[in-house]
Amino acid sequence: MTRHELHAAARQYFKTAGPTEPEVALVEHGDTRLVFKDYGRARGWFARIIAPILIAREASGLVHLQHVAGVPQLVRRVDRRGLLIEYCPGVPWGQAKPSEAAYGRLADLLATIHRAGIAHGDLRGGGNFLVDDNDRPYIVDFVARVKRGSAWNLVWNWVFTRFMAADNSALVKLRARHAPHLVSLAEKQAMAHRGRFERLARSAGETIRRATRHFATRD
Repeated sequence: MTRHELHAAARQYFKTAGPTEPEVALVEHGDTRLVFKDYGRARGWFARIIAPILIAREASGLVHLQHVAGVPQLVRRVDRRGLLIEYCPGVPWGQAKPSEAAYGRLADLLATIHRAGIAHGDLRGGGNFLVDDNDRPYIVDFVARVKRGSAWNLVWNWVFTRFMAADNSALVKLRARHAPHLVSLAEKQAMAHRGRFERLARSAGETIRRATRHFATRD
């Protein structure tokens, strides 16, 4: 199916496109439900350079995690600015009332992703944690993913461990927000003393996002 045909088959838009944001649509084709992530409406050098890089990053991350249950499978890349992925039948964690068991399963899923050599990198807001009616967790949107380096690349692997720590911190914050009784005393103390790297990464990320929104759509 072409981009036009995919949009024609869209039954719901989870996100509408902004200057530097993709459209994310639920597409139905027969009995199949897929998610179409599309930067086709992006403009300027963001559309020419950044969007294809983001699509390539997410696609490669999903391929790397293709055997991990709870991570959507890559169906195919539509083109340089769009991809089709498996639909995960969940809702954002904050919109559900998961059981305690679901939190344990989510922690196991994140640990599996880390063991596979991927740090998500964008879990802080909690919106990329999903859960279905059977308390099965999902983690989605791997555009910011960070991959573990080779064994000799000590500096990069240290950075990778910091991103894993940020993922784990996001998981603790999710529990603190929705199931505070599941947060241990040690985790509460760690939340109160956020590391220097996490503060620096958050500040740098916010600066980059502002700059990207300001300049990216210029021709």
